[in-house]
Amino acid sequence: METKKKSKKSVIIAVVVVLLVAFGAYFAYAFFDVFKSNKTIYLEAEAKEMNNLSKKVEEYNKQYNEYIAPYLEGAVEQKMEISNLNIDMEVPDPQVQKVMDLLKDSKLIMESKMDDTNKKNYVKVNFNVKNSNLIGAEFFYDAEKLAFGAPALYNKYGYFNWKDKAVIKQKYDMDIPDKIPSQKEYVELIQIPSKELKPIIREYAKLYADSIKDEQVSVKKGATFEENGVKLAAREITVTFTPEQYKQLMKNIVEKISKDEKLQDLLYPRYQKLVELTGSGRSEEDLPKLSKEEFKKKFAEFKEETDRSLNKADFGDGVKMIVYVDRNDNILSRTIEFNNKNAGQKDVLKLASFQDNEKQDRVVFNVSSTKSGDRESIFTITYVNKKDGDNSKGNVKLNVTEKMGNTPMSDFKADADFTLAKDGNKENQDVNIKLYVNGNNTDPIALAWKGATTENDKDKTRAADYKVEINLPKNDPTMPKKIGFTIKNDEKFDVGEVKLPALGVQNSINLATLTDQQMMQIQQEIQSSVGQYVMKNMQLFQQLGIMPPGAGNMVQ
Repeated sequence: METKKKSKKSVIIAVVVVLLVAFGAYFAYAFFDVFKSNKTIYLEAEAKEMNNLSKKVEEYNKQYNEYIAPYLEGAVEQKMEISNLNIDMEVPDPQVQKVMDLLKDSKLIMESKMDDTNKKNYVKVNFNVKNSNLIGAEFFYDAEKLAFGAPALYNKYGYFNWKDKAVIKQKYDMDIPDKIPSQKEYVELIQIPSKELKPIIREYAKLYADSIKDEQVSVKKGATFEENGVKLAAREITVTFTPEQYKQLMKNIVEKISKDEKLQDLLYPRYQKLVELTGSGRSEEDLPKLSKEEFKKKFAEFKEETDRSLNKADFGDGVKMIVYVDRNDNILSRTIEFNNKNAGQKDVLKLASFQDNEKQDRVVFNVSSTKSGDRESIFTITYVNKKDGDNSKGNVKLNVTEKMGNTPMSDFKADADFTLAKDGNKENQDVNIKLYVNGNNTDPIALAWKGATTENDKDKTRAADYKVEINLPKNDPTMPKKIGFTIKNDEKFDVGEVKLPALGVQNSINLATLTDQQMMQIQQEIQSSVGQYVMKNMQLFQQLGIMPPGAGNMVQ
């Protein structure tokens, strides 16, 4: 009995040991890279990056579809008003000061009605001074015709039917599109279902993975990722390509593209749609109509041309890619270096995306190019955003510099601070942008806007109200120091049928059937109408300095 108990106990201990070893080996493999090749460590990070990117794209696409849906599914009315214009400027001329005072009481109003489903659109723009309409214009179209007019100057619309575009071309030498594309058509053109795109991307990812050899990859564990003062524990992975390896990889990718029927089947209907939407306004040379066979032939031509370019290209010392990866296989940054010592040229592209210890999202994009050892061009964008639920606060910086040695040749910087705060159905925005040109760090151009957008799902409305302020350099007395104005934008969705102005003999002119005699009559009518318009607004024109005092008698 004693022997059997010992035997059973030994078996249990052995099983426990085996399980511990198995689980230990699994965790060592999964989390501590034990037993993994350098290539496997690198490719697992790339796979994680692709998965993360796919999720982000799907989320952004979902948000975009939710935003655009009301514009595509029903009629929309919109009214935008720009007013309260204030210009801070030294004006020695009293007449100019009068004009600026009048502009304070002016408004630019744009009203539109859009029915994307039924292809109806109406736009009216008016410029009002002291609540009086000074000038305006109307433009509208549907599936049959396009019309326009300036009611303040002439009481008739000009129009033509889409079917008469050849006549319009001949009579007025105007290129008329077959139609004006709807927003829905443009959205369908650029949107590609992920279920169609993902299998294609996977094949190219596999091609790249298969091309990488283990000896091309080195891994430095216990490294430190450092960017903009942020330090994070990471692994440093270096992937190197000799000039021949890089050239062959590019050729393999081009070869696959040239024969990729799934990709071609995905792109061809969209190419056809693009040709259709651009219509007669496109260049036949740049965007010709193609059959599917002709379209596929273009891919073969692309391969031939690219192969010739690759064979002639000088890849110098090859390509080196440095990737920093955290313990969860998230890529923190990627730097790609193209170095050609013989030509004295080095190009570096860097993209970093990570979250710092304060839970701030950070992105850095940098492209630099050095030629002949002295001339250097640098383009950098940095983004920092601290999110708190639906609220965000952050900064975006842009820097474009070109220098020779230590001497700057040109320098442009932009610095933007933003705060977005949600309060129920209201989003408050506060954005401040500063622009610095060629080392001017003390007197930048500044743009700021502050306001809110409110959405009402019950009434199907969206209202925005913003105050905008532009500060200009103060060292130029001929320029304004400050320009300020307000923007209001009201939208109402699903408003029902959009009714366009009815056109008849009394209020419209068909440009396709217009005779020379009718044209002369219209010119006389317009001349008379403009005279009446000037007389009606004479006092205002005199205040603006457009007409001299006593000009009314001359016009009469």
